[in-house]
Amino acid sequence: MENNMKCLAIGLQDTGKTSYITAFWAIEKDGNTKHKLTFDKYPSDTSYLDSMATLWLDQAAVQRSQINITDLTFDLTHMESGRKFQISIPDFKGERFKLILQNETVEEVDNWLRQSDCLLFFLSPNPEKKFNEEYYGVIPQEKKEVPILPEFTIDAIDEWIQNVELLKYISETRGNLKIAFCVSKWDTMMSKQIDVEDWIRQEHLFFYTFVKYHFDNVKYFGVSAQGLDYENRGEMSEEKVSELTDQKMRAFVSSGKDRDYDITLPLSWLLEK
Repeated sequence: MENNMKCLAIGLQDTGKTSYITAFWAIEKDGNTKHKLTFDKYPSDTSYLDSMATLWLDQAAVQRSQINITDLTFDLTHMESGRKFQISIPDFKGERFKLILQNETVEEVDNWLRQSDCLLFFLSPNPEKKFNEEYYGVIPQEKKEVPILPEFTIDAIDEWIQNVELLKYISETRGNLKIAFCVSKWDTMMSKQIDVEDWIRQEHLFFYTFVKYHFDNVKYFGVSAQGLDYENRGEMSEEKVSELTDQKMRAFVSSGKDRDYDITLPLSWLLEK
């Protein structure tokens, strides 16, 4: 391989890491995609990827793996430049990254981070939590009964603040890496007709500002690996989704107002010089 790149797919629990890798595999394995990146050769063992792809093709929620996968290696060709890459992406569960926020050492993640050339950083489209006065025991003065405060856990912190803490750890450990930020489930956001970066700036200013002053080579993508919300299908019947799947027009990447059916765009941007 001309370029051996290590890419760490990072993100908290249920932010779309496994769904993206699954869609990437399912679409690319079928071939004739006209995507910027395509397979030069398949991994030696595809059983895990195939099991996930079956769920995706059946329009079933892609569950987080119960198998400990430490390294997914893809041999890829950039169709425009002809450059070849070997990119390694470990499928770490989101809970592993949450342990880091609890000041626990996760050696395998730490080792991967120190060796990584770039990051695929997955984010949820959820808004920030509002301050919950009842939860935190902030009550009117006339009420004399003092509530029992719940035990503090990392989950009490808004996930976007958790993301900032995770980025702080990355900055201190690895420095100024190239990062493709992928906001998952972007199909639920398309009606807003807003640029992904503008949405981050407006809804998550603290996060956006931290990124701006610590990482200088980033790009924001909206990603819909499933192509729809299974619980709120609307007009997206199973037959319609199957048709879009066959046409390779189901999963998409967006800047916010458009749809590009090349699921490889975040990866291809990371691999470009």
